[in-house]
Formats: sequence, C-alpha cells, structure tokens
Amino acid sequence: MAIKLAVLKSGEDVIADVKELVMGERVIGYTFVNPATVRFLDPQALYEKGRDIDIVFAPWIPLTSQKEIPVAPDWIITLVEPIPQVTQKYKEGIKDGQSSSSNEQLDLGFAD
Repeated sequence: MAIKLAVLKSGEDVIADVKELVMGERVIGYTFVNPATVRFLDPQALYEKGRDIDIVFAPWIPLTSQKEIPVAPDWIITLVEPIPQVTQKYKEGIKDGQSSSSNEQLDLGFAD
C-alpha cells in the first residue's frame, strides 16, 4: 500500500492509501483506503510567488461508512506521488480521525 494522488475522469483529485486488486498477474482495479478529495481554496495562488496554498480535504464519498472503496481502473487517469506536505497533512487527518472537511495551509516553497 502507498499513499497516492489519483486524478479521476470526473476531474476529482483523490488522495488515498491505494492497493492494487490483482487477478493472476493482471491489475483489475484498485482499492482506495480512507479516500479524500483535495481541492484548492484559491487556485490562483499557485501562480503567485511567496504565497501559501490553502487546500481542503473532504471525504470522497461522504454518504458511506466504508473505509475501503473499490475503483475501476478505467476511471483513473493517473496515479502520482503527492508532494510531502500533502502526504503529511493527509496522514495527520487520518490519524486524528477527521471525518469532516478541514482546511490546511501549505507552504510549497515557491518563494525566492
């Protein structure tokens, strides 16, 4: 298992502990454990030097109590490693048992 950021066909960015569902030697899907959406509060801040970036984590499918959600591989555009600050905030949220959305401010080091 590894924490990944998935970009879905729906346009959502989902962070989760991702496990491959394998049949034989073929990946037939993925399981997202404790998935959360990641959104920017002010996307314009990405383009301004020296400005902190505000993000929001929210439960990916808020009307379920399931912690492990299977995902069809054809719905995933890509799986990437999140930047360390996002991974850290995600882990802190999971450890604290946050089930509601939370705002996080990240310094992404874009300042000179």
